[in-house]
Amino acid sequence: MLEDMTLIDWLGVLGSIFIAGAYLAVSRGWVDPERPAFNLLNLFGAGLILWSLWFRPNAGAILIEVLWICIAVAALARWAHRRGETPK
Repeated sequence: MLEDMTLIDWLGVLGSIFIAGAYLAVSRGWVDPERPAFNLLNLFGAGLILWSLWFRPNAGAILIEVLWICIAVAALARWAHRRGETPK
């Protein structure tokens, strides 16, 4: 199986590692889920997986990666908005 994997396949695997690593980091307390690092890892990982799915489409997998990207972007936007607010 490994000998049949292409660069695109490896990018999808790397994306999965980024997403799983983000959850591991949060569950171990290494990363604060309210800080951008967690969502950036998820965004990057989902983007890599989605890119690999461009070459080998799977509707269910594409949907979940698009949802992960939307969730990460929304969380990053919320963080940026909160950061831009002036303290009262």
